[in-house]
Amino acid sequence: MEEIYKQYLQYDFNNSDEYKEFKDKFPLDQNETIEDHHKRFYKSHICREFDVNYKPPQSSNTNNQNSHTRNNNAQRNSSPTTNKPPLLEIIDFGILGLSFLTLPISLSNYLFVLIIYFMYRLNFSVGVPAFNLEYLKSIIHQNYFSYLILSLILWVTHTKNILIICPLVINTGFYLIKGINKYIKSNLCDKIVSSNAIINDWSLYLEICNLISPIIGLFLGTNRFYFIFIYLQYMKFRYYASEEIRDKINAIRVQLEVIRTNSNNPLLRGLASFIQKIGNVASQSFLGGNVVMVNGGIMACNIF
Repeated sequence: MEEIYKQYLQYDFNNSDEYKEFKDKFPLDQNETIEDHHKRFYKSHICREFDVNYKPPQSSNTNNQNSHTRNNNAQRNSSPTTNKPPLLEIIDFGILGLSFLTLPISLSNYLFVLIIYFMYRLNFSVGVPAFNLEYLKSIIHQNYFSYLILSLILWVTHTKNILIICPLVINTGFYLIKGINKYIKSNLCDKIVSSNAIINDWSLYLEICNLISPIIGLFLGTNRFYFIFIYLQYMKFRYYASEEIRDKINAIRVQLEVIRTNSNNPLLRGLASFIQKIGNVASQSFLGGNVVMVNGGIMACNIF
């Protein structure tokens, strides 16, 4: 792995057409650093064996290769803590703080503030609006846009399904804690921020499990019958737009197959087989069936 990591360090991202295309399709997520983005691209497009969590052994050669990058990153990361936060971040955290203040008072007002927040973030993430296909593609692959659509759907339909709202609360809550920790250091915030990957993974898994939430919500009275079909169409778009969601679906599919074929427990085998069948029925009925690649984009996605 050390040799693969050295090759990764030598890769010229600035002059890579493949990376430029990847960056257009999959811009940085709100909790993702440039290095994380580079590693995600390198693993998916250059070397499948590359471990994004690999840390090279401490050596003078490795330190020399990365000293310049680390110094630049340190300067960028340290400057906000010594200066006043920029206006963009003040507004950003102000809107988020307002949303969490309204959450226990009114769910409808909370969703309305989130709509404003995601529109605001989307505007600064993709730049000046343009009426062309490239701009549309850059918007579609933004998590901000997906969450904006979800917030609008929940707000317009007056849906109070807590399970569906949870991923919004988790992602915005983590981002707010990360921003607070940037200026007010605390051990609790440090621990939460260091668990970024775990929190993000569980949030994505929750989104996948939420396929059945509208059905549960129908019996509990937290959403109406027609919301089931609206939400399934949203999830179809979400699977098209998010590479992370598709990766998690593949991981679940592999794990279910391992359990079904290798487990000695007949109950577990039966449960895994049942989940696979339910997922495939949902996929064929609502999400378009097998994966279809068109111009590098996913047009449909099988569930399990």
